Amino acid sequence: MHSCHPSLRQLLDNDADGVVDDPTVVNYMVTNNYFMFVSATEAEAGSDNNGMPSIGFGQGTGIYEAVPNSCDIPVNRGATTNRSTWQAAVNTQTGCDTSKDATTEETLHLITEAAARIWPAKWDRTQTSTAGAAVYALNGNCGWGYTNNYQNPSTTNCNGTYAYDDATCNEACVVVEGIYWAIVSYIGGLYTSARAEDVKREWLLVTPDSSMTVVPSGVSAAKSLQSASPALYALVVDSISPEHAWIPAVMPDGRYSLTMSSSPPASTPASSSAEAFAALTSMCSAPGSLAQAMQADPSTSGIAAQMESCICSRWA
Repeated sequence: MHSCHPSLRQLLDNDADGVVDDPTVVNYMVTNNYFMFVSATEAEAGSDNNGMPSIGFGQGTGIYEAVPNSCDIPVNRGATTNRSTWQAAVNTQTGCDTSKDATTEETLHLITEAAARIWPAKWDRTQTSTAGAAVYALNGNCGWGYTNNYQNPSTTNCNGTYAYDDATCNEACVVVEGIYWAIVSYIGGLYTSARAEDVKREWLLVTPDSSMTVVPSGVSAAKSLQSASPALYALVVDSISPEHAWIPAVMPDGRYSLTMSSSPPASTPASSSAEAFAALTSMCSAPGSLAQAMQADPSTSGIAAQMESCICSRWA
């Protein structure tokens, strides 16, 4: 099952060595009660996740928007984690589910929110941060839903490569969404012709590198992330440096397993990072409504049982 629990683990430990990649971010998330609120159905989620606990900082997602074997993931569409294989699979829509899986997006939003608070100069949810300035520069004159002047960037009505027609998505939301688009574009999570068509009203930089064929075809404004925004590309290509170690280099596929059995090097703050990792991914309790949904519909029980473990909040 491709659920938020293994995806969260894959984002926090992207190299799968058993130690979180960025202990600073994970410790901040644990200390400040960050959690994923997972609903069994869209109806259970309610309007704007209004059933979410009012503790800490929560990000909503749902079983109903988790898609196993999504074509968005390179390894599911016949490519590998090696970016040189991505272009050959750009049109592949067989052997995988063409529906969008929202799990990586929502879990990455949660982590991005933490990074924004820890390093505001670089990642804050404003136009004045390094990331925010790079994100807003992509809009050109296409406008936004929240400023009531949105225009479709895939048309000739404006000049831009990122715009969002959602009146509820304010400046902070626009920046977090833009960071998500950039990261997932870079790691190959959007580089298919079908997905490029699906998102062209919002994002035209699904092609990661300037050496790759740009999709969607027939849209003059579409470009590679690298050529359209060297600044944003430079921010997300770095997943090693301080303030960047939280950024994934590999698209999560929902199958978390360790690649190393040895202990981490002595220089790694193993105890604090491992404890934070364990605390974050085990702060779990199934809400009554999810338990009821499992009983009412046995066909969802296997899915729900796995999703229980990512209702990550410290409920008393």
